[in-house]
Amino acid sequence: MEEKELSEFLKKFSRNQYTAQEHDAFMNWFQRLSRDEVEQVMDMYQEMADERNGRTYPELAEKIEARLNALDVHKEARTVILWPKLKYIAVACVAFLCIGVGLYYFNTDQKDSALAENKLIENKILQGSNKAVLKLADGSEIILDAAKVGKLAEQQHTSIYKEKDGQLVFDASALNGKDQSGGITYNSLATPRGGQYMLKLPDGTKVWLNSASSLRFPTAFSGKERMVELSGEGYFEVVKDKTKPFRVKTADQTVEVLGTHFNINAYPEEPAVVTTLLEGSVKLAKSGTDKVQFLKPGQQARLTNIFTIHEVDPDAFVDWKDGYFKFSRENIQSIMRKVSRWYDVDVVYEGTLTKEGFVGTVPRSKNIKELLDALKLTGLMNYRIEGNQVVITP
Repeated sequence: MEEKELSEFLKKFSRNQYTAQEHDAFMNWFQRLSRDEVEQVMDMYQEMADERNGRTYPELAEKIEARLNALDVHKEARTVILWPKLKYIAVACVAFLCIGVGLYYFNTDQKDSALAENKLIENKILQGSNKAVLKLADGSEIILDAAKVGKLAEQQHTSIYKEKDGQLVFDASALNGKDQSGGITYNSLATPRGGQYMLKLPDGTKVWLNSASSLRFPTAFSGKERMVELSGEGYFEVVKDKTKPFRVKTADQTVEVLGTHFNINAYPEEPAVVTTLLEGSVKLAKSGTDKVQFLKPGQQARLTNIFTIHEVDPDAFVDWKDGYFKFSRENIQSIMRKVSRWYDVDVVYEGTLTKEGFVGTVPRSKNIKELLDALKLTGLMNYRIEGNQVVITP
């Protein structure tokens, strides 16, 4: 790429007026540069930013900085974190290409054929949405995404409502939650692959359920505790009640709190049960043992055979609740498990996959092709879509 051609592309990039073909040509050329040549591109880019009254464009700067770091990276498998203070950062030996803003697929000058292909894939494989099935204590079921706003059912002393924003609310006028025989009655809420849902429990506690998850809970909390059972992933904002501790039971552990904000990832296909604390304090107990672990805000517990504790950025682990994928040193298998659950697709692997870790932020509103294309542009993987199946290749 000649200097004049490069200068023209940088100008177009700064105005977001470049085409997909121009972007591809730049990236193909850019990947072959030496360190000195990359530094020259950085200097040219910085001069252009200075001429535009100091305005910078972190998307391109990240790519350039990523390439500089890549030239110093050993070829052994490891993750390299670049531009850590920016929202969109690079990974391994190549930039993550600003997938959080849909850089590649939202160019205004891209070809109609690319748009048509993108739309076709989107129509076949849709991103997830608010959908779930509520199973009542009497065995009846309500498909919530099809239900009308308003009162859905009445259970003893608890009324069930669907609000305008789709939230499911349990309004308990009397906290006994018992049927005429004296037994506690239970409801369950289940999200399919490609679904998510938010509900407010009878005590006011808010729960966000991720895709392919379920929550079992009483119609109203009675007795000395508030116990619910979780499968999959859920984020909890627990209402304080010192007289009734709130407990979340999964297949492998029980989390006990009085009032706090925390996230539990307990999918059976994941290698560990992960509990992340945002506010308050929690006590974790491994099922069938006397092993107990306490967490403070900003800490995360991973349970395999034992508990291991890490200091983390907790917001990065409630990304799904806020409408994002946030990949933090994640391998391709971990990423694709999330993709499988959110887009309701099956994933198959062929060949020897990269061991590099990926870091980046992508809105969950993007269609599957946009996400996969962004991953592909790192040069670390490839893919093809066959019906409802995604095949990942080197």
